[in-house]
Amino acid sequence: MRGIGVCTVALLSMVTPVAAHAEDDWRISITPYVWVAFPQGDITAVSNRGGGGLDPDVNASFDDVGLSGAFTGSVDVSYGRFGLLADLTYYEITADKDIALGPLPDVEGELEISGTKGVIAAYWRAYETEASSVDLLAGAHYLGVDADVSASTVNRSVSFSAEDDMWDPMVGVRGKTLLSEHFGVTGIATYGGFGVSSDHLYELQGYLSYRFNDTITATAGYRFYSTKWDGDRLIYDASFSGPLVGLTFTF
Repeated sequence: MRGIGVCTVALLSMVTPVAAHAEDDWRISITPYVWVAFPQGDITAVSNRGGGGLDPDVNASFDDVGLSGAFTGSVDVSYGRFGLLADLTYYEITADKDIALGPLPDVEGELEISGTKGVIAAYWRAYETEASSVDLLAGAHYLGVDADVSASTVNRSVSFSAEDDMWDPMVGVRGKTLLSEHFGVTGIATYGGFGVSSDHLYELQGYLSYRFNDTITATAGYRFYSTKWDGDRLIYDASFSGPLVGLTFTF
């Protein structure tokens, strides 16, 4: 019996460090951030596609228009060399712009666009040292856009709403490097679409980070996103770019 007890204690002493190490391999990072993005592009709300309607197509540009509201955040869960990354952005654009009503001259109108952009991707750490790492990503990209356009001429008024949802495959790469004990840099590049729903979509991100401790890291950088697609009700060719700041909480 005494021998069994000694063996049990020995086994527990061997298993405990392994279990603790396994728990240490799990890592969860949550990052709320503010993206001061400036949209540019064109949107066409197709009123008579497949319906034979008499209303003209509505086209509007939204160059150099600020976002009226946005929510952004990401979650990164990893275990060892594998992980899952999710990113969500919600935005709204409201602007008084010149709007084209079919073949008629441009008229003053109001453009309202709300959209949800999401990415969920699995990744594999292809390269890792004490200071640097490179992750390969593959997953799905979602974009949902809801557009409301209203304009008036001498003879008529046009108010039109349309929405479209797009799912696309995407691939990408993410690299991280520590510059010192506290400072680091991160770069992310993704590409998707491949003609599945969008003609193309791509995103470039670059950040400088400062780690206060093992839990909290501040980030600041720049983000550029572009997409082009021809949906059932909307033709959308747009890009968003601007500075970004955030706080990452790691557990």
